[in-house]
Amino acid sequence: MPLDPAKTPEQLLDLYYHDMRSHLLEVAAAFDRIERAGSCPDPRLAHLRQIAAIAVDDQPDRAPRLLNELSV
Repeated sequence: MPLDPAKTPEQLLDLYYHDMRSHLLEVAAAFDRIERAGSCPDPRLAHLRQIAAIAVDDQPDRAPRLLNELSV
């Protein structure tokens, strides 16, 4: 049985758009809840912000870079 041809960027966006949107909303809501609860000097919060920036930068290999930062 032949392999399916590679998907186009548009097909991949169609496939992942709603999941990505949902996950981004969930992350934003979690940051909002933490901030509404008050000041949080915990370094984990700053680390999560740093990691979130990797997810939306325009550099390649975001997933392995993000995983590398999570393992620190």
